[in-house]
Amino acid sequence: MKIAKISGGASLADPTASAWASVESVTVPLQPVPLDAQPTSYIREAWAGRSYGKTAQASVAAATDGQKLYVRLSWKDDERPNKEFQDAVAAVFPDGGGALGTLGDAEKPVAVWFWENGRSGGNSLTSHGPGVVRKDPGSGLAAAGELAGGSWNVVFGGPLAAARSGRVGVAVWNGSNDERGGLAAVSRDWVSLEQA
Repeated sequence: MKIAKISGGASLADPTASAWASVESVTVPLQPVPLDAQPTSYIREAWAGRSYGKTAQASVAAATDGQKLYVRLSWKDDERPNKEFQDAVAAVFPDGGGALGTLGDAEKPVAVWFWENGRSGGNSLTSHGPGVVRKDPGSGLAAAGELAGGSWNVVFGGPLAAARSGRVGVAVWNGSNDERGGLAAVSRDWVSLEQA
């Protein structure tokens, strides 16, 4: 997937901006993070036999204004209302060489741009496996999301250096299914990021 070059980064920060209509998007299939990779025996036992990571696919698009990398993620929302947990999404980069399917591991982490409905902005994180994350302060990451027509559209705006990894993945948490931590749907394969 090519990173589109578009002037006017302020419009790219809006998930519903018309500028995104001209940007190539790729639909990626998602699968649950494996249960045996979850960080605690409590989660593995409590979710044994339960379905999670239920979002089947998402689309990803990327653009730059020459200063920042903007990544737009879209997926169909579950019609059931959320209870305790909210919908969330992440753009995942293989900065530490970690595996996408497990959101990294103790030795090889991944970089994660995370957004959650109901919280302002986004969080730049380093993930050492499902639910094992640390915040990376001072990243300058921004994020905004909008639910319209039964689908979420979320845009991250962060350091252009993230594109150097050459790949991006997607993780989605369905709040109405109590998904959180490592209980996510994650893209099966990396999507290539090519500088235009």
